[in-house]
Parts: sequence; structure tokens; C-alpha cells
Amino acid sequence: MKKKLSLLLCAALTATTLAGCGQAQSSPAGTDAGTEASAAGSAGSKEGEKILTYAVMEEPETLDPTLNNYSTSSTFLQNMFCGLFQLEADGSLSNAMCDTYEVSGDGLTYTFTLKDGLKWSDGSDLTAGDFEYSWKRVLNPDTASPAAWELHYLKGGEEYNTQGGSAQDVGVKAVDDKTLEVTLKAPTPYFLYLTASSNFFPVKQEVVEGQDPWTKSADTYVCNGAFTLEKINPQSSYVLKKNPNYYDADSVKLDGVEIVIIQSPESALSAYNAGEIDAMGDNLVTSQAIDQYGDTEELKGYDKIGTRYYDFNCSKEYLSNPDVRRALAMAIDRRTICESIVPSKPEPAYGFVPYGIPYEGSSEDFRTVSGDLIQEDVEAAKKLLADAGYPNGEGLPVLTFIVTNTKENKDIAQVIQSMWKDNLGVQADIVTFESKVYWDEQKAGNFDVCFDGWTGDYLDPDTNLNCFTQARAYNQNRWSGENAMKYDSMIEECRNLADNSKRMEIFKEAEAILMDEMPIIPLYYLNAIVLAKPDVTGLVKNANGHTLFRNADKL
Repeated sequence: MKKKLSLLLCAALTATTLAGCGQAQSSPAGTDAGTEASAAGSAGSKEGEKILTYAVMEEPETLDPTLNNYSTSSTFLQNMFCGLFQLEADGSLSNAMCDTYEVSGDGLTYTFTLKDGLKWSDGSDLTAGDFEYSWKRVLNPDTASPAAWELHYLKGGEEYNTQGGSAQDVGVKAVDDKTLEVTLKAPTPYFLYLTASSNFFPVKQEVVEGQDPWTKSADTYVCNGAFTLEKINPQSSYVLKKNPNYYDADSVKLDGVEIVIIQSPESALSAYNAGEIDAMGDNLVTSQAIDQYGDTEELKGYDKIGTRYYDFNCSKEYLSNPDVRRALAMAIDRRTICESIVPSKPEPAYGFVPYGIPYEGSSEDFRTVSGDLIQEDVEAAKKLLADAGYPNGEGLPVLTFIVTNTKENKDIAQVIQSMWKDNLGVQADIVTFESKVYWDEQKAGNFDVCFDGWTGDYLDPDTNLNCFTQARAYNQNRWSGENAMKYDSMIEECRNLADNSKRMEIFKEAEAILMDEMPIIPLYYLNAIVLAKPDVTGLVKNANGHTLFRNADKL
């Protein structure tokens, strides 16, 4: 089968058109790399300042922490805001806004004492009341935050967010300017990790509720992290400057960061080789860059606690049968894709929870204990499809397969498209979208199969498996039915258990249900790459894959 797949791979990658390419929607045309980098470099840097120029592929989807549920935006927000704690590159937590904290004996009540003299970037005082306001803003149903579920851990949080409950009953209260009291609905051993994620960041009420859209201009943007926003050059660059009011400003060595938008990996590499940018990461670091710098200290890799996968639209009648979904998942050769298409050569995913998540009571991690849950078997896949009423794909509609319009995602989609056609007789049209448009298409359900991915926020299986509860799956895979409800109840049970050994057993069973129902196709476990010049030090990615500038320096 490997030889056949190699031929498939070549055929897919040499194709000059995509099936359904007439429907493709392209990103706005970008300038060439040199122009982009030069435009950012002229955006206000002064002689002698340490300015790091970092390239990304696309603009942030949002600059409002309350509304963030995206990886690109998180890199911006993690550098311009901070919560009670911060997640470091080694997976540990460090104190940020929090000075000390106490936990009640039953594990339900956390009392946080903030550090002295905390300020917003505009110099005004930052207090515990800002945290209370911000957390309740995330839960406010009128806000419609896509990440509100992350605060359902708070007592009364889910009721306020989804059931008409009261904000007054939510378990977060500013006792005074320096004391924040948080009450959870159940003991949550990873709660401190949650406070390091963007949805737990504070935002300033009078700015957020002001007349002007506060995230659209540096003039109205107020934050509390190591850097603040100096200028937005749409579709070109975002210029950050050191925040003198950051609680640990003395440790920040850079005067600023210019984040330039370069849509083409080839252009980004040219800009890097020409010295126009100092660093770049992830989708911009393709095989060409790895071939050139793979044996040098300039290229660094980081494991992430996340998974690349595809959603099925289970609300479609022809995809409502788990046998059809399993057949499509089993007919893919993941290792060929990982080794031949994805530059970082990640590990294939034969389950959903990635490596690196602990399994309580075992020296092995959760993935190792749970083992492989997906069997790649073309003959078995053909039988499943035939038993479902679609022998050799006959009678199955042409699948609408949507992805974001990066080269890597399009290349992978082409190979999967070819595997489905050759192995199962299933036809798929690939439709590509610019990132900002793409997620709206997913939410609207305008797909049969769609690109997706998730990186967890904390070292517990819950951070991955709760992605597929009914509250979160409604605008993704739209999985429903008896087993989906059972899965929901198991994840909820784990959130209310203090016995971690029992939690692991339930999580293991829940993942098995997920992989048997197959509302998603896990493809590979995520990792992250940074390419940075030799004179750049301290530039790292944390366990979530977010690039951190606060400890970086440019020698």
C-alpha cells in the first residue's frame, strides 16, 4: 500500500487545480516580503532600540481576550495581556497578577491576593474588580463569547451563560481592590492553569464599553501585559512596544516587537535570509526552511498538547452514520502525510488526546496508556462503507471539504482527497477560505468535512476531550444522539470528581466512545517550530504553542 500511496502523493501534489477550485476564496493579495518587512520596520522604531521583527502568516482573528478562541490571536494576546498566572515554555506556571493565593479544604474556594501597584497600560489602577467584571463579561450571554464554556467551572457560571441565571450568582467576587474570591462548582485540580488562558485575562470596563471600538486602533487599546499596541497597519503589520506599566517591566529586554504579516512561506524565508525579519514560526517554516536550517541552532522545535483533526458535519444525513465516518477515517495513511507533507514531521494521531498529558497513577502518559484507537485498514473501510449503503462510494454525494488557504492545508487536503477516491471511490471537492471567513463557514455548517485543530490549556485530558461536548460541538461537528449524550455525561462527571484515578478511567472510556463514533478525524499531534537569528535569545513557545516575547532579547 505504501508504494501506491507514494504515487498518490505525487499525483496530488503535481495537480495544477483543485476539485471545486471555482468555489475557492482567496486571501487579499499581499505585498512582497521585502515590502512587508520594510513597512513594519519604518513603523516608529528609533535609533538604538531593540526591536524584534517576527513574521506570522495571518492577522489575528480578534484582539479582545474575551472573544478569543483562536491560536493566531493567542500569540498576540499572550504578549499584550496577562492573567493571575502565566504559562511558561516548560509547562510550569509563574505568578503574574497574583501575589499569593489560598485554597479551601474542599478545593472549591480560591482566594487570590493581587500584587501591589498593578497598572493598566494607560497608567490607571488595575484591581480585583477588573477581574470580576472581565470574567462575568465572558459569561454574559449578550457577549456571545465562543470560549464562555471555559468559565463554566465557576459556580453559577454555566447557569448565567446558558440558562438565564444571574451574574450576581457567579462565583467570582472582588472582596476589595487586591482580593479576588473565586468559588468553583466542583474541585478542579488544573484551575490555576485556566487563569493563564486569554479568556481569564482582565479587560478595562470603561475602555471596552466606550463609544469607539477599542480593539481597532492603538489609540483606544488598553492592556496589562509585557507589550502594548503601538500601531496597526492592516494586512501588513502590528507594532508592539514595551509596556512601562507592566508589573515586571524591568525584566523585559526588548523595546518592541514588529509582527509582520507574510502570507507566503517562500516570501518569509526570503525575508529571513535577507535579514529583513528576525524570526518566524509554525506555518511559515516549511520544508525548504527546515532543509536550510535544520542542522543549525536557529531552528527550534516544541511539542504542543494539541491535535490537528477534521470535523464531519454529522447533521448531514449521509454522514450521520458512524460507519461512513469510520470508513473515511480508516482510509487515510497518516504517516505518509506526516512524513511527506507536514514540514515539522509530527506524530500521526491514532486517538485524540495527544502525548504529554499525564495519566494519574501511571508513570506513562494518557496517550500511551490508552493506546491506538484508530485502525488504518482500507479493506475494512470498504466493507463499512458498503454496509452503510455506499459500495465503492456509489450513492454518496460529492463531499464539500473546506480548509484554510495555507499551502500545507491545501496539500494535505489534496492527498486525503486522492486517498478517498482511490481507496473508497469517494469524491470530494476542496474549497479554501481565508482564515477570518473560514471559521464563519464552519459555524454556519457550510461543509461536509472541515479542517480544525485544538491545543489544550492545561495538563489534563479534559482540556482535549471537552472539545466534543454538546455545548461546544453545536457549531463544529454537530454530533448528537445517545452516545453523544453519554459522552457529555462522562465528561461532566469527571469535572465533579475529586478522585483523579477514577477520572482517568472515565476519560479513557469516553475517548474510546469518541473514536468509535468518529465525529472527527484525528490526523496528527501538533508541534511548533521557531526559526530565529543567532542574535535572538530567549524567544520561546509555551506548552500551548504561543510565541512569548517577554523574555526575548536581541543581542
